[in-house]
Amino acid sequence: MSKNVSTLKMTQLALLIAIELIMTVTPLGYIMIPPIAATLMHIPVIVGAVVMGPRAGAALGTVFGLTSLWKATTQATSPVDLAFSPFVSGKPIQSLIMCMGPRILLGIIAALLFRAFFKAFHGKEAISIGLAAVIATICHTLMVLGLLALFFSEFGMGVMAVVLSLVTVSSACEMLCAAVISIAVCIPLRRSLGQ
Repeated sequence: MSKNVSTLKMTQLALLIAIELIMTVTPLGYIMIPPIAATLMHIPVIVGAVVMGPRAGAALGTVFGLTSLWKATTQATSPVDLAFSPFVSGKPIQSLIMCMGPRILLGIIAALLFRAFFKAFHGKEAISIGLAAVIATICHTLMVLGLLALFFSEFGMGVMAVVLSLVTVSSACEMLCAAVISIAVCIPLRRSLGQ
């Protein structure tokens, strides 16, 4: 990898991390309307994963996980939010796994799905990016809620509750936003980078 390409990738990664941090401290990243907490933090992770690959996606997912942990510790809106904080949940290892694991995997999954769809659809970017964004968002939601049900059964999250949560308004909005914004950002970005 040439020095210019390496510098460009580091700059892109730094910009996406900065966007994540800005989203964290503004209402853009975590939409806290009790009793629900929706997020748009997965979008920079998906964008970075599509444009830069699974390693960058995992790095951005790590930042997402750390900001989620910070939000759960300092600005929780419900008892379920507190489960994401190893400092207040009473189950620190489980909270860390639930907070970090799905977020890191989100970036890896999004990158691998995009590559697979891009190949399967013979280079059709919009379809590949949109499908990768929607499916990665679904995987992320299932992982987070599945771990919540596994580690914090006291919240009454059974298998049906996890599955039904995918058809909620907030989940549908997260999926739609991920697809639309990822397509709108990734296509011109990939073209400007000659991908």
